[in-house]
Amino acid sequence: MNWVTLIYLIMFFFGIFFIVMFVILHNRYRRILFSSPKSPSKLPLISFFVPSYNEEDTLEETVMSLVNLDYPENKKEIIIINDGSKDRTLEIARILEKKYFFVRVLNKSNSGKASSLNQALKIAKGELIAVVDADSYPRKDSVLKMVGHFDEKGVSAVTSRVLVKNKKNYLENFQVWDYSIIAWTRKLLDFVDSVYVTNGPLSIYKKSVLKKLGGFDTKNLTEDIEITWHMLSEGYKTRMSYDAIVYTSVPSNLKYWINQRVRWNLGGIQTVHKYYKSMFKNPENMFGYFVIPYVSSAFLFALIGFVLFGRFIWLKGSYYFISLFYLGEGYNPFKYLEFSFLPTVLMILALIFMVITVYYYNLGFRNSETGSKNVLKIFSYALLYRSLYVIPLIIALYKLAKGDLGWYTK
Repeated sequence: MNWVTLIYLIMFFFGIFFIVMFVILHNRYRRILFSSPKSPSKLPLISFFVPSYNEEDTLEETVMSLVNLDYPENKKEIIIINDGSKDRTLEIARILEKKYFFVRVLNKSNSGKASSLNQALKIAKGELIAVVDADSYPRKDSVLKMVGHFDEKGVSAVTSRVLVKNKKNYLENFQVWDYSIIAWTRKLLDFVDSVYVTNGPLSIYKKSVLKKLGGFDTKNLTEDIEITWHMLSEGYKTRMSYDAIVYTSVPSNLKYWINQRVRWNLGGIQTVHKYYKSMFKNPENMFGYFVIPYVSSAFLFALIGFVLFGRFIWLKGSYYFISLFYLGEGYNPFKYLEFSFLPTVLMILALIFMVITVYYYNLGFRNSETGSKNVLKIFSYALLYRSLYVIPLIIALYKLAKGDLGWYTK
């Protein structure tokens, strides 16, 4: 057995292992997938942070979604953080501040999202802190379906299910499917205490824990991932309410999609690097024994898959190109494209992986707002869209090698 075959075997084994694990989790907990604990009779005061940088097109709608929440006005404060915007964001924020007594504006020079959240944390009155991106729109009942989780001992953060608001072109619609799979998988991880991301569109934190941990990491490009890992590393629990819905605006063209995913990858790699020493430590919680290996292997296998694919294209492509020069001597240029249908262990694993992947995706779609999909649509999602994931990963690694850690969304 050569080393390439061995790598394929390892990748297929772990791919099958994780998918089967998620399917088992779904079958075991499907009856409570959409369940959330009842909200407490005495609702806590919540401070909603809305970090904003050049959000004149979406800020008012976001704030109004918070104003109209099914949550008492005397139990919420909304802090709009203007992070040195160059458009009408501050003007719109001031208008909203005058209109609603529970809306406040924190105006500051540009220093990034994490810094904005930390400054707001200093003046927040709430027992809980809810972070809402300025282009996201929670459903009215979303917060009430989240706060009950904090009655569980050790829970320090609760996140929501993010759905896509804009659905006009192919890229946006692929993201509708993608966000559905991401949210469904994250909920399954909740059942094994492994929710490792509290998303930016809507997540709620205990203020006391945030302060104890020193707030959000200003050096990390994905502060929502880092703060979650920080909490998990300290033994706290994180939860997800699958029936708490928030809509968000997603990139409508490939350039902005790549920029967004470059930032996600950079922040994810930063976080893995920061906490990798906790791997296989503290066996009483899942952070070191599952979360870190799971996320790290996802990055590693994506990179290995890209290298193997490039190797295949290079070898086959170069042989094919060279053979063209010998057509006159009777060489068959298609001989290098021949494929053997004789069954092998590798082929059997590949077939199993393909079948259970289709089943896994369709299971996720059936448990989301998208509904069941046929095999052709699932293949188009898996092969056309998911294969794009490697582009921002490679760019992120290049940026990381250069030390270029700028903000890649706006």
